[in-house]
Amino acid sequence: MKKNRIGQSLLGFGGFLALMIFMPGSSTMEVFAREADTPPDLEGRELILEAAIDLALQFNPGLKVFSAAENEALARAEQAGRGLNPELGLEVENFIGSGDYSGFSSAEYTLFLTQTFQLGGKLSKQREAAGWNAETVQLEARLQALDLQAQVTRVFVEILTAQQEVSLARELVRLAEQDLEFVERRVKKGSTSPVEISRAQVALYSARMVHDSSRQALKIKKIQLSTLWNTTTPTFGIASGSLESVQPVPEWEELIHRLDQSPRLKRMELEAGRRRAELAVLRSQGKIDLTASAGIRHFGNGGDNAAVAAITIPLPVHNRNQDGIRAGQYGLDQVDALRQTQLVTLREDLAEQHEQMTTAYIQVTTIRDEILPASEQALTQTNVAYRKGLFTLTDVISVRRTWFELSSRYFTALATYQSAAVEMARILGEQEPNKLNPLEKD
Repeated sequence: MKKNRIGQSLLGFGGFLALMIFMPGSSTMEVFAREADTPPDLEGRELILEAAIDLALQFNPGLKVFSAAENEALARAEQAGRGLNPELGLEVENFIGSGDYSGFSSAEYTLFLTQTFQLGGKLSKQREAAGWNAETVQLEARLQALDLQAQVTRVFVEILTAQQEVSLARELVRLAEQDLEFVERRVKKGSTSPVEISRAQVALYSARMVHDSSRQALKIKKIQLSTLWNTTTPTFGIASGSLESVQPVPEWEELIHRLDQSPRLKRMELEAGRRRAELAVLRSQGKIDLTASAGIRHFGNGGDNAAVAAITIPLPVHNRNQDGIRAGQYGLDQVDALRQTQLVTLREDLAEQHEQMTTAYIQVTTIRDEILPASEQALTQTNVAYRKGLFTLTDVISVRRTWFELSSRYFTALATYQSAAVEMARILGEQEPNKLNPLEKD
């Protein structure tokens, strides 16, 4: 019965594989590069987690939104640093009046150029504030990619689990078919009642129903995975990997220390920087600007020309942007409270996943090391005793059902462990699995 257990670990803590799609003579990137705008047809090939993540990162439309948003933010940052344009004006005086001013002979023409100079460092502060927005968008794009990677890994884990359920159900069908053949031979020899055939047939029908159900569940999971790289119909074959790499769960204090470095908290640091930059812009807007103009004036009645110049300075009597500055300060004061609120939420989520992972680890090790070996031994002994006529078919079916349920529970516990590890890595913002578990080496 050991052959139904998943083999040597490939998945690792947190579930991130450093593998490729198996394709003789071709690399993963060669497969993906065939058509850059559409996902490749995997044509029944074996799929590993890293390739699934690469497909999602390359073809998931959600990430393209952040790419456009990042370009937009960078363009706005450039635009924010551009000053005001100069203005060209033409002024005509003393024309179409009365007497000597009835026509244009006495008119005065002034051609002037006006430029407003923004003082108080307005341009540099606006550019800095826009730069913070661009950096925030970049971080959001990174978090979105990490979330997508975690989602792919969770579904991949579910597919590995579903494949094991199919394998277990197939083994159950095989054993039920053997039982039916054995019972039919015994009935022909007259060594058992024909009623046993009906029992064996019911057990076989039940096993086939479980097998069909598990295959359908696997099909649905494969569809869910392929939709993450924008494909409605999965074309890959089996998912390759192992769930059985389990390590003792990291200590809570260590996880809390790592949480302080989470990019999800860095988001609040960027928000604080952005609010400070915006407050600096608001304060600079309270500073006066200088408008200067210079030009040439032509006197129509004498044909003479003269230079003209002017300077305009606003008087900050009523508006020094004092209310805008006050509002900006209130916004900055909110950031620390928002960070503390987010920290509490992340700690709650991390504690929930830590508890699930700890519980699953206990279940995995207990079933693997104690319960499942005993169940497999009991199943083997029961089969041998049944062939010798010491047990009934009902006894065999009962023991076999127990073995199947325990095996299924084992893989479910493994999936829970790996999924919790993936979610913890997502919360911590740690992309590499060995950063999460100090006992796992590179």
